[in-house]
Amino acid sequence: MQACGCGEDQIPWMLAKFGFLGTAGLVLTGLVVMMLAGWALGAVVWFLRRRVRDGGGEARSGSGTGLAGFTWRDDEEP
Repeated sequence: MQACGCGEDQIPWMLAKFGFLGTAGLVLTGLVVMMLAGWALGAVVWFLRRRVRDGGGEARSGSGTGLAGFTWRDDEEP
């Protein structure tokens, strides 16, 4: 099969198959899906960290403040 000389052999496959708006739509859809996945992952991490932080009155270790091995108890609940 020969090209017609109008540059169709230089057009990327996706652009040739779906057109400009279809390709732009696919790219934007991919970006939106990645953004929603990032938000969902961030929400899961936030929920898990909040759940661990609000775990109750049991002893907890310091969170990287340079007080290695120091633990404390919550005597008063707010």
